[in-house]
Amino acid sequence: MKRWFMRTLLVLIAAAGSSMFSPRLSAPTQGGSTQEPMPQLPVLSFPYSAATASSFTSVKLYNPVTEAAPAFASDAAAADGALAKHEPLSGAYLGMLGADKRVGFQFERIESVYGRKHAIYLTYVGWRKLQTDTNTYFPKRVADRVKALGGALQIGWEPRYGLNDVQDDEYVRRFAREAKESGIPIFLRYASEMNGPWVPWHGDPKLFIEKFRLIHRIMAEEAPNVAMVWAPNSVPAANIDEYYPGDDAVDWVGFSLYTGPTTFEDKLDLDSSLLDTFAPLYAKYSKKPIMISEGAVVHTLLPDNTSYTEWAVGQLDELYAYLPRLFPQVKAFTYFNNARARSERANSKYVYDLGENAAMDAAYQQHIQSPLFLSQVRQGMAAPGAVRYEPLEAGSGLPAGRHELLAYTRLKDGAMPHAFALYRSDGQLLDVSYERPWRLQVDISADEALRPVYAVAFDNTLAPMAVQEISAK
Repeated sequence: MKRWFMRTLLVLIAAAGSSMFSPRLSAPTQGGSTQEPMPQLPVLSFPYSAATASSFTSVKLYNPVTEAAPAFASDAAAADGALAKHEPLSGAYLGMLGADKRVGFQFERIESVYGRKHAIYLTYVGWRKLQTDTNTYFPKRVADRVKALGGALQIGWEPRYGLNDVQDDEYVRRFAREAKESGIPIFLRYASEMNGPWVPWHGDPKLFIEKFRLIHRIMAEEAPNVAMVWAPNSVPAANIDEYYPGDDAVDWVGFSLYTGPTTFEDKLDLDSSLLDTFAPLYAKYSKKPIMISEGAVVHTLLPDNTSYTEWAVGQLDELYAYLPRLFPQVKAFTYFNNARARSERANSKYVYDLGENAAMDAAYQQHIQSPLFLSQVRQGMAAPGAVRYEPLEAGSGLPAGRHELLAYTRLKDGAMPHAFALYRSDGQLLDVSYERPWRLQVDISADEALRPVYAVAFDNTLAPMAVQEISAK
């Protein structure tokens, strides 16, 4: 008999004045509509002791912080350094590589394909490479197309000949002047993933810091529209700190954040979590605005074409449903939407393309409709209804009153519950949610706040998979 284990975060947000979530009165159909009637949940009594259900491994509660937020930061707030260059007040910019089969680097197609305008478009530039069609070092043709879309450009600028070739010379100065002439916001991700041995600029942190600071200085002198992004890979994490060039040289911190169903040693590992990988990095670097400068979820492994759809959708949920809510200093997401054919040509076994998997495609399109995601880069912008969360002490139970809840769940081997519910101790249902992020509304009286409630995860037959008591003080 297979035992399921789940870890749950319950995030409370204030019911009054919140426009981010609305009560769910019926179970969603595919694509997020709510035309089907809600399935009937089983009657439960507690404590629940069915052999097929396990306990949650941990429960954390978050208290809502209700504070009035302006729709836009004042110019003074931006000018006095409260916000970094191009930083929104709240929310996160949507971004994409656009190398997938349907878009094919034609950024103009992204909105029609994915149902939402994106704010940031990713491209890469090789060191000292002349763009022959425009006779520029800066990718002018790409920037012109992005400008026509009202977007911003993220550039992976890669010193492919090594750090010793990075000098204060006419190449760098001309690139900077051409960046300024583009007239759009630029996120310059210079020499990214420097902590990984797969890049030629890895291995000498002192020299890397010297060259990063040099590029920062030149951009500050020549291109005020350029934000410098210091962007290691999330793994290996042990040497990331060695490469940090200093707060005064970094506008944004970026991370490459990928996950797949196997380890680097090709062992199946469906217990991994993007949030577990990211949390310690966030704790250290959230003094700066953070972007997921490139990230993706592997849903299919080549060459045998093995699909891990259920697990992959769960990881995509973590990336787009939970990470921006639990880590609000993450203010940009760029999905590395790379076509299967490109992976095959590169002898890569990983398929990231959302369009190659209907469930992944639907999940992405659903998540990015959230008002948390911004479709325009403008310093000081605010996402409507953005909420800050603070944890409650363990064992504090649910506070009295009416609340909207956000619940984070995780099961062993990446299994996904069909529904998540909260029950009173007398077996009365408080509320149930049928899609992630789990959203529930509860109304707890003062007397009930002194009693335990029960968190329950259900499979697609509405049989309980996991049950956990949430005790009051």
